[in-house]
Amino acid sequence: MLRWDHELLWTKELRPGVLFAPKVTSRQREYLIFTDANEKRHCYGSDAITSSYTGRSSPAPLANAMARLSEDQKSRYLDPPYTIGSAMIWPVRTGETTINQARGFGPSGRLIGDRMDLTLECIRRHYSTEPEDPPVGALKDAYADFLAVIDSYKDFFALFDGFKEFVDFFHFQDLVTPDYEAVRFYLTFDKFEVSGTPATKDEYVTYREATLQFIAGRGRRMAEWVTEHHPEIEVRNPWWQPGKPETAST
Repeated sequence: MLRWDHELLWTKELRPGVLFAPKVTSRQREYLIFTDANEKRHCYGSDAITSSYTGRSSPAPLANAMARLSEDQKSRYLDPPYTIGSAMIWPVRTGETTINQARGFGPSGRLIGDRMDLTLECIRRHYSTEPEDPPVGALKDAYADFLAVIDSYKDFFALFDGFKEFVDFFHFQDLVTPDYEAVRFYLTFDKFEVSGTPATKDEYVTYREATLQFIAGRGRRMAEWVTEHHPEIEVRNPWWQPGKPETAST
């Protein structure tokens, strides 16, 4: 179901005459395949782009913060329903670190902390023609490594005519300012000087409220797009809302 939802949502024009059309495949190692105008095949995988950090025993500050949640907070934040609003596709190449892996594992994973707002900031910087000040602290190498992973998939990002088109195509408008000039961060932005994972209970609560609002808003945008462009498809239980535990599918 998730694969078919991805195919439905991301099969559309990038601009007049240029179609992006990833297709579901029956091959075990190929999740979605897009064949470009030059007959080159590109593989994409699915990624959950928000995290509750459920089950994490490290880093210790995060684990301690989650342990201090009330029972109501644990119910709300740790195990919400999974919906397409929290899913994204990224390019996959054999033998190369994927964006999905770099967001959550190793030094760059510590930097990004599986957060889509920080990922989107790095993507914005990839598209930007203005120089950006890199971090100077302990995570400066992790920052450089993550940008290198983003840059290794520059052909994917080149499909989109700049940051705004990337944001609009994948329904990330709720994570940017109206002029698309800046990212709206879940937490106070530290310029990549410290780890992206929440370190206190208050940070965790703030982060989870922001991510749940993002999932709900993005889900609504997806539902509206499907209704407009595919009126023959029924949108059922249209997108989980914070505080309303429902399932969602197209």
